[in-house]
Amino acid sequence: AHAESLREDIDPAKREEYLDVVLSETDRMAALTAALLDLARLERGEALKREPVELSALVREVFDRLALPLEQKGITLKLDLSQVWTEGDRARLESAAANLASNALRHCTPGGAITVKVGKEGRWAVLTVDNDGDNIPERELRRIWQPFYRSDQSRSRDTGGTGLGLAIVKAAVKAHGGECSASNRAGGVIFRVSLSSLQSAQ
Repeated sequence: AHAESLREDIDPAKREEYLDVVLSETDRMAALTAALLDLARLERGEALKREPVELSALVREVFDRLALPLEQKGITLKLDLSQVWTEGDRARLESAAANLASNALRHCTPGGAITVKVGKEGRWAVLTVDNDGDNIPERELRRIWQPFYRSDQSRSRDTGGTGLGLAIVKAAVKAHGGECSASNRAGGVIFRVSLSSLQSAQ
C-alpha cells in the first residue's frame, strides 16, 4: 500500500516517510527469507563443513560486532571465555552464536547485563548466554525453540526478531550432535549450548 501510494502526487514529507516504511519492510522480509532458507537447509540435513573450531574466539567475534547496540542500550557485557575446541561447521556455529547474542540483546533489560561463558565440562564444550530481563513462563521453555513461537507480547515481532533465531540455534546444535536448553534464574534467563569438545586443533 505504501509503495502504491508513492506513485501518487503526495507531499514530499510523506514520500520520505513512506519510503522509510517500504525499505524497513523490505529489510525485514529479506531477513525472514534468509532465516527460513537457513533453517530449511539445516532441517533437511545439508552436509556440514567440519573443521576444528576454537569456540571462545568465535563467540568473542560475534559479541564484538554488538558493541554499538550494547552501548546504546546501556548493557554491560561480561565475558568469561576459556579456550575450548569443537569440530563443526564454522559458519553454522557462528550463526547459532549470533542468534543467541541478538536474542540476549533484544530481551535484556536496558541498563542490565549479559554474561557469556565458554568452557569445558567433561567431554562437552559449553556456551552459556545469560541476560537480565523477564523470565520465560516455565511452560514455554521447551516451546521457544519452535519456529515463529512467541511466548508473550513482550517477545513479539515489534522487538525486531524474525521468530526463527532460536529455531536456527536448535537445528544447528542438533546437526552437530549437541544439546541446547533454556532456564530461568532470578531476574533473567540463561541459554546453554553443549557441543562435543576436542583436545586441540590437532
